[in-house]
Amino acid sequence: MENEELENIDSQTDESEELDSTTETVDQEDESTEEDKPDYTEREKQLYARAKKAEAALKENKPAEKKKEAQTGNLSTLDIIALSKADIDDEDIDEVLEYAKYKGISVKEALGASILKATLSEKNEERKSAQAVNTGATRRGSSQVSDDRLMADARKGVMPEKEEDMARLAILRIKNR
Repeated sequence: MENEELENIDSQTDESEELDSTTETVDQEDESTEEDKPDYTEREKQLYARAKKAEAALKENKPAEKKKEAQTGNLSTLDIIALSKADIDDEDIDEVLEYAKYKGISVKEALGASILKATLSEKNEERKSAQAVNTGATRRGSSQVSDDRLMADARKGVMPEKEEDMARLAILRIKNR
């Protein structure tokens, strides 16, 4: 019986040795697969996720751009003629087209609508006032004061502010003596 127990103990040891060698083999395989895989940093992972999002967004936007082109292509010849005859700025054309589409009417009818006329005239007035404000903002160049003016101002007691004008005034006084 003692012999059998020793054999059982030995057999268990043999089994555990076999498990240890199997585990070592599996560990070696894991290490080799980990070495084959490149280690990505957090930054690289973030950049990869960002690139994927950008691709998805780009795929979503392409059909929207095609729809917009198709909408401008839906204008009838009469609508195009009405837009070209009307005195409308380029910025307001989209407003007219949106209004016509919203109401379900032609562009010519939309141009005749009093609400749209009021909106367009208000925007036109704003543009004109903005343009008037911008034209007065130009700086004027400095002009050189004439010699006679320098002498007349000096006699009145008004001295020039610039050093160049002071030097010219001194030279003029010396010449006039």
